[in-house]
Amino acid sequence: MKGKTHVMLGIAAGITTISDYSLERGIIFIFSTVLGSLLPDIDHPKSKLNQKLLFKKNRIFKIIFYITLSFGCIYFGISLNSRLLKILSITLAFTGISHHRGFTHSLLGLLLFSMVVKILAMRYNLIDVYKGFVIGYISHLIADFLTKGGIELFYPCSFKISSPFNVKSGGEEELILKGSCFYSIYVLLKIIGV
Repeated sequence: MKGKTHVMLGIAAGITTISDYSLERGIIFIFSTVLGSLLPDIDHPKSKLNQKLLFKKNRIFKIIFYITLSFGCIYFGISLNSRLLKILSITLAFTGISHHRGFTHSLLGLLLFSMVVKILAMRYNLIDVYKGFVIGYISHLIADFLTKGGIELFYPCSFKISSPFNVKSGGEEELILKGSCFYSIYVLLKIIGV
């Protein structure tokens, strides 16, 4: 699926859960669902997020970038005895060595990235950031599960699983899905009075 579709799905999934939120709290929550809906594609050098992070958009540079960050996090994680940095180090190392729709599209990736976000969210009393992130991340996994390529949900086991009903990335089905999300967002915004 395309990044825009993941964003729309994340927003639609997020809006369904915020009917009793204040506007400020809802905006923070939706921003978090968008981040969660984009993050799983960080394993691809040309993803929306990596377009901003990587100097060169290729696999080798992606590996070097994330492994270097991982070493930095483990160094400071041990020096400062920081659980957050130790978990982040492992997460970044897996991200660096993983191929597209591998680690970041798995239950292990969801768990580790969510742990990092939860630790930060609890530290700064922003639990809605954690909840929104998880909803966005799961919406991404479900969307890619619907494609023919599937996802390695049980990484490091390398078998991919996909839905028997497939949505072609960039095809008519994705366009219909995008339109449905846009309409759902519109209806939900009307229902909650925004």
